[in-house]
Amino acid sequence: MTRAIPRPAGHPLLGMVPAFRHDLLGTLERTFREHGDCVAYRLGPARPRWLGRDVIAAYHPDDVARAMNDGTVFGRDTTGFTVIRESIGDGLLTRDGDTWRRHRRTVQPLFSRRRVTGYAALMAAEAEKIVDGPAMRPGILDLHHLMQRFTLRVVGRALFGDDIDNVVAELHELVPLLGEASTARRLQLFTIPLTVPTPCNRPLRDVRRRLFAVAERVLNGWSRESSPVADDLLSRLRGARDPQTGETLSEQEIRDEVLGFLLAGHETTAGALTFTLHELGRRPDLQDQIVAAVHEGGPAADVLARAAVQEGMRLYPPAHSTERVTLENTEIAGCPVPVGSQILISPWVTHRHPEFWPDAHRFDPSRFVREDRRPRYAYFPFGGGARACVGMQFALLESTVLLKALLSRFQVDTTQHDMTLAPLLTLRPAGPVLATVSRRARAPRVADVLA
Repeated sequence: MTRAIPRPAGHPLLGMVPAFRHDLLGTLERTFREHGDCVAYRLGPARPRWLGRDVIAAYHPDDVARAMNDGTVFGRDTTGFTVIRESIGDGLLTRDGDTWRRHRRTVQPLFSRRRVTGYAALMAAEAEKIVDGPAMRPGILDLHHLMQRFTLRVVGRALFGDDIDNVVAELHELVPLLGEASTARRLQLFTIPLTVPTPCNRPLRDVRRRLFAVAERVLNGWSRESSPVADDLLSRLRGARDPQTGETLSEQEIRDEVLGFLLAGHETTAGALTFTLHELGRRPDLQDQIVAAVHEGGPAADVLARAAVQEGMRLYPPAHSTERVTLENTEIAGCPVPVGSQILISPWVTHRHPEFWPDAHRFDPSRFVREDRRPRYAYFPFGGGARACVGMQFALLESTVLLKALLSRFQVDTTQHDMTLAPLLTLRPAGPVLATVSRRARAPRVADVLA
């Protein structure tokens, strides 16, 4: 039996746009509590219809699974993916169809479990530099700045076989600007082509130009002969061939993939680590459990550290929202949804669904240690199906290595510091994430922790 899709009241002329701009995540969570697993959000006036558009949310894991996996009913030609494509080029994240399948077949072997494990020593070396470096000293520090530096150095060395410290400051400036400009464009009722230099388009055009220049500068400064790592990802990417067709990637395709790796490979992992450390900073008992497991040796420390990161990404999913479009008439949570509807999928909301996550707002890494049975798409910080994030294992290993190293040497306390969020292109802190850190009395050498 079908039912009408519930519609929260919004602004008479702008619909839900002001609420989304003011508090996107809070609005999604509140309307889910009020209306259930399927909610329609009007962007623009109710009449005439052509002056705005509807966005229909699918919050239940079963509906998320269909939207993420059924390519005959749900497509990716949406406003959001168009804006991302305009912003950072045409890489794995934004491509679709046969071109995406060719890229995925070409790139996937570069992130096999065996190859990712081969980067453990590199990650350990960078973790040691962070933990023993001058920035990590007792007192108050900004966790997000520290984690951004760590993840950017890891992805730089993995991609190019060397550090990319010469572009760190510029990327730290450009990433939030990209998020702000792209989010503003996604919420426009009418989008003028980016080629037209309107006041709304200029910020995104400028950020896009500067990001492409960064990618070109890094690529032009790289050479196989100068790379201290014989099999860095860029070497593999340039030598990779589609196993079905034998095709290689063009230089523009490589540039777009490299820019995607640079941005996603450091920004999302830095956020995950920052949010996890912020929550652990309020739970010294959980920190002590990880440290005790490190001292005991064996796999327990990896299990506990990885579980903490997974729980951090449950509460703070890097990709807080994504989109699909219906290619035919369908239903979501018993509600009829017509062809051409824009579908909103929000890990932020689904990760808090009370049917699958008791006491959902509590940070509890034990959820990922014990065997809890829940639907596959009750938890999907890396997406899912054929389009699951290709760098998932890389990010989890990198995060586990850093967490073990840092907590083994330092106690983290965030009880006196609040944190605000910015749900932009990815979920990131709106400002510094402050913590008070102090040295542990019994601290093993980092090399022993990561052995």
